[in-house]
Amino acid sequence: MLQLTSQGRLVSGDFRMGPWLVRPSLNTISKNGTDVQVEPKVMEVLVCLASRSGEPISKETLIKTVWPDTFVTDDALIRCVSELRRVFEDDARAPAVIQTIPKRGYRLLLPVTLLSHRKPSDRLHGIVDSIAVLPFENVDRDPEMEYLSEGVAETILNSLSRLQDVRVVPRTTTFQYKRKPLDPIQVGRELKARLVLTGHVGRRGDHLIVGAELIDTERESQLWGQTYDRKMEEVFTIQEEIAAKIPNYLHLRLTEVEKRQVTRRSTESREAYHLYLKAMYFANKYTPDGLRKGLDYCGHAIDADPVYAEAYAALSYLHSLMGTFDVVPALEAFPRARAAALKALEIDEGLANAHAILGFVQLAHDWDWGCAKAEICRAIELGPHMPGGHYAYSHWWLAKGQYKEAMEEARRAIDLDPLSLPSNYNLGAVYYFAREYDAAIEQLRRTIELDQSFVRAQNLLAVVYGKNGMPREAIAEAEKSRALSDGLYSRIAFGRISAMIGDQAEAREILAEIEQVSKPPYFPWALWCAMIHALLGEQDRVFEWLDKACAAREPGLVFLTQAPDFESLHHDPRFRELVRRIGLAG
Repeated sequence: MLQLTSQGRLVSGDFRMGPWLVRPSLNTISKNGTDVQVEPKVMEVLVCLASRSGEPISKETLIKTVWPDTFVTDDALIRCVSELRRVFEDDARAPAVIQTIPKRGYRLLLPVTLLSHRKPSDRLHGIVDSIAVLPFENVDRDPEMEYLSEGVAETILNSLSRLQDVRVVPRTTTFQYKRKPLDPIQVGRELKARLVLTGHVGRRGDHLIVGAELIDTERESQLWGQTYDRKMEEVFTIQEEIAAKIPNYLHLRLTEVEKRQVTRRSTESREAYHLYLKAMYFANKYTPDGLRKGLDYCGHAIDADPVYAEAYAALSYLHSLMGTFDVVPALEAFPRARAAALKALEIDEGLANAHAILGFVQLAHDWDWGCAKAEICRAIELGPHMPGGHYAYSHWWLAKGQYKEAMEEARRAIDLDPLSLPSNYNLGAVYYFAREYDAAIEQLRRTIELDQSFVRAQNLLAVVYGKNGMPREAIAEAEKSRALSDGLYSRIAFGRISAMIGDQAEAREILAEIEQVSKPPYFPWALWCAMIHALLGEQDRVFEWLDKACAAREPGLVFLTQAPDFESLHHDPRFRELVRRIGLAG
């Protein structure tokens, strides 16, 4: 039962009465997921009645409690009770919710059940609310609406990610469920998310139809649901309204600043917004063609809104991916990524993902260890429940040879984004560099289970097998990789394994292929050439290619002192000079 304090004030926790959920702190009464907002005094009257459910409460007590320092007549109380009856669809002549006791007062007829709440101290022990925003269904299967159905969900997800005390499952994990038969409750449990938001998007003429449903996975119930039928240009408003609803169900008490953050628009240009959504739609395909299309759409979005911070952050992300995956030479890609990240932060310093990308660029390309760490830590400070900062920090610790810290950050990134291929691959790579080959094999196998076509994981697994004294498994895995992709990247892995197992003829043949295409001024694949020469025991050739890799600013050089392939070089003065140039010494 709700209680009155000795001063007559109400202790007003959330409670249920019949089919209604009452949240006094939010002044809302909900039924079947639909919220009705009431005036504060109306809510106080209801809470006072609920504090003694089933008992008559006199008008004098109600007025004294709700209006303790103000003179009001019975009319104010009558008006509040009338409003409650309207919300509850209650008939005063045959009441089912609030009964009038003639000449005395009122009585709440429904039993009241208090809802348990987290203690304030819970937050101190790391307990946070969590939500997964699943991809919205494109109900019309209209290819022209595909980017928008993904974008609406992603925009809501990004809005919620601005809240410090909420773990929002990242897009890379939730969108693995796209076009799969969904049981939201089961998905939420798999992702360790208390709440799951599902939805659909459609078009009727010039109208946008968006439906959303919020599911509580613990109680196996729908908390809220609504369908919006608005003009296409009102897409911003729909997203804001959905995002604003969700914190009501997350046991959060938002400050005014946080409320504004959740509904803050990243751009006022609908054209720029749609171009940005198309950019991310193609970027998230993680193919060279998709990355190029993403860059093109990002450029158009920025043309439409030159102060669109998220578009600059996306541009930075795409350039960094292209440099990391050798789609574009590092000397071209990373300076562009840096410039775009700095522009994004000039517009909005609070973008955690822009800080994370900038930190990664400063680490992998600029070799500016201090600034890289500062940017990465800032990203984690702004977005502690976003995986990007932890992913970058894992790289920073690994480059420094601090394997324990690198593993912790890599695991943290996976905890936040369980189905992310890059995060899962990264943990396998950390184990490899730490010479924990059995753990690396297990983790890389787990990564490949997420996507059988992930060639990068296949290649590293083949190399780890070779390092672990398992030549047959290494060759078999390399053959699988070569079957998936006949590109040079898979040939490189095969060349490394050939050198490891003593097949020098095969290794030299592959090495000749790589060296043929690794031309100035960018020297693509120079680091891989150096690795194969190292495995063949040709140290002079190793340093020749490492010099070229340094000139090309290849991102993998930051792991030079940790790479197993270069162990034999550690006592060579030329190696120590290279380490000094990269800034790894000391």
